[in-house]
Amino acid sequence: MKFLCTILVALLPTFTFARNADSLRFAALGEKLAEYYDAMQREPLEVQKGECDFLIDTATDSLTRQFIALDVYRYYINSPLMGAENVAVHVYDKWFASGRVKMKSASELRDAQVYADFNRQSLIGEKAPQLTMQTPDGQSVGLFDKPAEQFSVLYFYDIDCPKCHLQTLALTALLNAHDYPIHLYPVYVSDNRQAWDMYIKEKMVIDGVEVTHLWDPSVESDFQRKYGVTQTPRMFLISPDGTIVGRGLDVAALEILLNEAFAPKILAYGSKESEGLFDGIFSMYDGKPGVAQVKGIADYISDKTLAVGDSLMFRQLAGDFLYYLSTRSGEGFKEGLKYHIDKNIHSQPSVWRSHDDSLKVVGFAGIMYDLLSKASVGSKVPSVKVPGELYTSRSVRNTSRKLDRLRGKENIIIFYTQGCEVCDAQKAAARALFERGDDAILTGQEHKSLGLKAFMVNVDLLMDENPALASQLMDSFDLSSLPYIIKTDARGVVLRRYMSL
Repeated sequence: MKFLCTILVALLPTFTFARNADSLRFAALGEKLAEYYDAMQREPLEVQKGECDFLIDTATDSLTRQFIALDVYRYYINSPLMGAENVAVHVYDKWFASGRVKMKSASELRDAQVYADFNRQSLIGEKAPQLTMQTPDGQSVGLFDKPAEQFSVLYFYDIDCPKCHLQTLALTALLNAHDYPIHLYPVYVSDNRQAWDMYIKEKMVIDGVEVTHLWDPSVESDFQRKYGVTQTPRMFLISPDGTIVGRGLDVAALEILLNEAFAPKILAYGSKESEGLFDGIFSMYDGKPGVAQVKGIADYISDKTLAVGDSLMFRQLAGDFLYYLSTRSGEGFKEGLKYHIDKNIHSQPSVWRSHDDSLKVVGFAGIMYDLLSKASVGSKVPSVKVPGELYTSRSVRNTSRKLDRLRGKENIIIFYTQGCEVCDAQKAAARALFERGDDAILTGQEHKSLGLKAFMVNVDLLMDENPALASQLMDSFDLSSLPYIIKTDARGVVLRRYMSL
């Protein structure tokens, strides 16, 4: 394309020299411009705008500049390519409306002004203009005044329009054949209420997506100018954040855009970069955040991505956070992980739709959730007799006790494995409570009236001597990572879990 542009610029003096000759002498320049337009079709719109400005600006005499500017403008207003209107409006604003280049006549300039006015608000990349319209039952509906949760299709049609009949038939078939997570807004542009009701019932039976039928018989919303509805049908695709990503669509083009939008994007989760990000966030809590802090990050991820329509970023951050939390221990991380799975995985099935995410995120979250659901806060521990060491303020002894009948006002149960330094440290911390006589710090009660007990269970010993009991405990508690410490009340109800002493 740059080579072609160089040739065009080199030829401009020739065309300038011939400006007083017959206008057919511009034919060669027109042919070169046509080649240039073809070469630019795949370039981004901003690049096309810049290239067109360069061509127009390079011509030093007024006739050649006028010829190029008009040729560029006419090409783009007549181009069937989506987005061409952006360039046409840009050329009008910069060169014709400003007076830097004159059009052939005042009427042509007025037509160009009308074209720009009826297109500039609904160009590709612009925020969709807000509309307020009425449903068939008279309810007022505001469109695009805030971010949505899904893509929107805005379809302007008339019941007496032959092309509309064909597009409505094709649109109905498409949306009934696919479960696109979109909201369809069919807008009837005329004012025959009875005929409209009949048309909806007979021609627009759509069950595959959410549909809100609208009209504005008094045209108070100014939809014609805002969306350039000078003829029907007229169809737009708007992203969840309110950006116009498709305009002037037929159903075939809409299907292509929807398939691209909802094609599964394969993401990788749990990278070193994401781990560093979350480590940095939790460093302010010395790496030991409380439950509220972890829940706050889960809420923040949702609020800053999904709530504003960015489902791709939501998937990335939510998946990364899932993998990060799954490798962390401690009450804050574990309880926060359960909350994160509830809020951002299980409650968002429309986001985690791909086969890849079913394995990497949904399946993995399900495994973690099964573990986290064992012995949840508020549930009662199983009434099963288990051997272990029982610590009280008066004695230490090996005994077997039912876990729901340890008989302390509050009870600390520690599941541990041999040769585990963290386990040894937690056991020592528990023993120290009784040795110092300050076990009341766990509840704030007076030591004499507390009745705190600690029960330590050697999981390795159980697996060797009583595999059936060990299996029963693993079904009841999350013993995937030891030590595992819970606190219960006198009735065996779980008060806290994943504790650190």
